[in-house]
Amino acid sequence: MSRTGPRDTYADYEPSKAMQKAIEQWEKAVEEEERLRHAARAAIARELRTAYVIRDGAPKPISHAALARHVPWTEGTVTGIAKEYKVAPSRQRTPPNGKG
Repeated sequence: MSRTGPRDTYADYEPSKAMQKAIEQWEKAVEEEERLRHAARAAIARELRTAYVIRDGAPKPISHAALARHVPWTEGTVTGIAKEYKVAPSRQRTPPNGKG
């Protein structure tokens, strides 16, 4: 069914102050959440750069999987954070031919 005239947008309607305030408070909370999320991701990247565990008597960088067990994100997300913050992988990949 098509409209036969212009849509009535109720130009005389004014939103309540309570609704406007609630939306404003929500927007501030979203901005704060975003700031805190970025801070947490940066902290994870710092941890990946600086945390070591002892394996076979030698210190080794902590793996993404090991760190993921202690944060609210998956190993894949931790790997994404590492890439975003340019953190070198803890395990160096060997070429398929075994040389390198």
